[in-house]
Amino acid sequence: KQWYQRRVRGGRRIPKGAAVENPTCQEIGDVVKSLGLRHEVQPKKHYSRELDRERWQLGRVKVQLLDGNGLPVHETIKSKADLMQYVAAMIPKLKSRSAKAPDQQQPSSSGKNKKKKGKK
Repeated sequence: KQWYQRRVRGGRRIPKGAAVENPTCQEIGDVVKSLGLRHEVQPKKHYSRELDRERWQLGRVKVQLLDGNGLPVHETIKSKADLMQYVAAMIPKLKSRSAKAPDQQQPSSSGKNKKKKGKK
């Protein structure tokens, strides 16, 4: 067992099998918007001690899960864990993700069968 492989009980937020690779704050915001929850996307926020501020790592989404009385606003999303599971399940179904997938899977065959032309 490696020290960097975390499980849910060891601090991982959702199971690795349900996780999405490189979700952006805009994608998370789109899924939360579809639920009808009050939220705020803050695309410029980042962890202050993070040295590597890649574009895909930037951003934060604040979501109101409970009303003033402490009751859940949404009938199925009652906690942050429920929200993260739902978001992880819905991000792959977004149009922006499905539009990117075919472009990444097509091999570039343009340079395979070309003969080099040069001076003889």
